[in-house]
Amino acid sequence: MGSPTSSPGSSPETPASARLRYPNFLVSAGKTILNTTRYVVSRRRHLSLEGRMHGDEYRNWSGDRRHRADFRQPTTVAEVQDIVRSASSVRIVGSGHSFNDGLKSDGITISLDRLAGVVDIDHGSKQATAWGGTRLRDLTSALLDEGLAFQTLASHDAQSVAGILSTDVHGTGREPAHPSDRVVAIDLVDGTGTLHENLTPDDDRFRAAVGGLGAIGIITKVTFQCVDAFHLRQGTHVETRRWAATNLDDLSAEHQHVSFYAYPFTDQLHVHTWTHTDERTSRLGAFRESLNEAKAAIVAATLGDAMAHWGLLPKTATPTMKLQRATRLVLQSHEAFSRSQYHLHQELEIAVPRDRVWTDLDELLELYERRAADQRLPFLLVEVRFSPGPHDTTLLGAGAGRDTAWLCLCCNQSGAVGDYFADVEEWVSGHDARIHLGKWCEDLDADDVARMHGDRFERFRDIRDRLDPDRRFANPFTERVLGASGGG
Repeated sequence: MGSPTSSPGSSPETPASARLRYPNFLVSAGKTILNTTRYVVSRRRHLSLEGRMHGDEYRNWSGDRRHRADFRQPTTVAEVQDIVRSASSVRIVGSGHSFNDGLKSDGITISLDRLAGVVDIDHGSKQATAWGGTRLRDLTSALLDEGLAFQTLASHDAQSVAGILSTDVHGTGREPAHPSDRVVAIDLVDGTGTLHENLTPDDDRFRAAVGGLGAIGIITKVTFQCVDAFHLRQGTHVETRRWAATNLDDLSAEHQHVSFYAYPFTDQLHVHTWTHTDERTSRLGAFRESLNEAKAAIVAATLGDAMAHWGLLPKTATPTMKLQRATRLVLQSHEAFSRSQYHLHQELEIAVPRDRVWTDLDELLELYERRAADQRLPFLLVEVRFSPGPHDTTLLGAGAGRDTAWLCLCCNQSGAVGDYFADVEEWVSGHDARIHLGKWCEDLDADDVARMHGDRFERFRDIRDRLDPDRRFANPFTERVLGASGGG
């Protein structure tokens, strides 16, 4: 990793991530309980943990990243162009589901929440066009009304269309797992205010926008290739890591989508499978799934974090896992793919070659266990997902160009989150691994990103120099991870 930035009261040797501190786990747990209770009682209408303005301050979904904002909500593409042309600094926010300072701006903060909705649905080609500010939960509902669906989705439905592409989010499975793999075209407003219409996946401007963190432009409109609406049989049960490693190929052949939740201090993990089915949806399936989400969020935020902070995980992790019951629901595809509720946490996500997934997972769990022997760390779960190669719709997406296993480290937002994550970022520098730039990356710099992405990084920088020559879309975070103008 690059040299850490010093700040008052810290030594130059202290990693930036380790200097960040979060409140007592009881505060974190209380916010999670409030959010889940409000969500269930309102019948899935109200979600507290989401990016929004508080007075003159913009806060991300978890409230740990915030900045004073000259906040704008344009309703037309022409307004977006006018704002960009008149501003010296602009950053774009979607749902605020971020884990770093990529959203911060000392100029104008743009939200596309009012440039949202379905533009057109072509039933002949099964293509749907939507404005960039459209939230996934709204778009999937509109598509279902028309008998259509996304082939695959990521695991959070509050994100905006422009946001999921700008960070190149992904799902899991043997099929193309990134929503960007099913995008037909985008419209993009660049740093000069120029509108580039109908950019297609064979255009490097498209590839630079996907996973480009909004650093070359604002995605204002997107056309997706959809499929007929379908149901998924969703199952969860507990096995050992050895069993999962032995049976991964068979699981992938039997089910379209597979993922795992792994934990420190136990060889037990949760196995999640999703399989296309013609069965009817389960009675009250969506509500039952929201209750399952609520229970998981509250248990992780309270019992899990308490056991971690009290140093009891080595004794309690395996017995607790063995008490878990298998579940099975048949849901509409978007209800099975996406979750709305999370415990308050931080995410550092790593993309590794698929054939190294179990070795790398073991090393990262052991890294946590070693540090936890000397220091009370927050509760950790590792979400393990998969995406096939070549995935060539992006230049800087962490899954570009290869069969990828994703190790998403979800650490409760309490205590010394940054101490463990600083260890992980150092671990990445010695492995064939890439950090997802939309997640935690406090100590990453442009040299690290160049090492991870090779010539794709140079192609991205060339396009950035052309489309945002005055660096209107830059902020300290993007300058750190993407570098300054002209290769600086």
